[in-house]
Amino acid sequence: MPPVGYDDEGHPESDSATVESLTHDDIRAYAIRALRIRYAAHPGFFAGGDLGLLFERGNPAAVMAPDLLVSFGAGGHARSSYKLWQEPVPDLVMELLSPKTWRRDVEAKPGLYEELGVREFWLFDPIGKLPRPVNGWRLDADVYAPMPSLPDGGYRSTVLNLDLVADGDGFRFRDPATGELLPDHAETATALRVSETARRQAESARRVAEARVAELEALLRRSDHP
Repeated sequence: MPPVGYDDEGHPESDSATVESLTHDDIRAYAIRALRIRYAAHPGFFAGGDLGLLFERGNPAAVMAPDLLVSFGAGGHARSSYKLWQEPVPDLVMELLSPKTWRRDVEAKPGLYEELGVREFWLFDPIGKLPRPVNGWRLDADVYAPMPSLPDGGYRSTVLNLDLVADGDGFRFRDPATGELLPDHAETATALRVSETARRQAESARRVAEARVAELEALLRRSDHP
């Protein structure tokens, strides 16, 4: 078994599971980064993944490590685990199915998250075990009810106020107001480079124009004083 880190109270900081695949890791990284950028101005927002969610004080075995954990009231400070006796119940969790753990994600975890009061629970299936890749449930009278699909096949998260749509091997968040997909890390970096290039070009053009104006003004002054 891989080594597991424990805090001073003897609680594990993860569930000791190894990364399943690069695809799995990439999907999780996209979800966390995209949401952190989206809600950077929200003071209580926290998004993390593969972080020990501890739900019973004094019981180190009472731990899960969802691939995505979102809270709008926990705050973004650094933490090695997420303890429910110290922090608010997460607003949303997501599990990414993998060949080794998919049965537990599908059969055991929904009931536990429901009992804990997590407002939304999502499963994303990149391995073809479920009829569709994106699957969501929201609490309705303390019981999970399936998310209705949108006309284009996506699903709306009321917690995030975003749509989730399948995209290749992964999924993307979509702004329902604009229809734009939240960019991944590479797209964000590209957009920043394009923006910086445009800024430098505009600055260069401004300097050339100012120099030309200064040149013309000097010529006018000389013509006024022969």
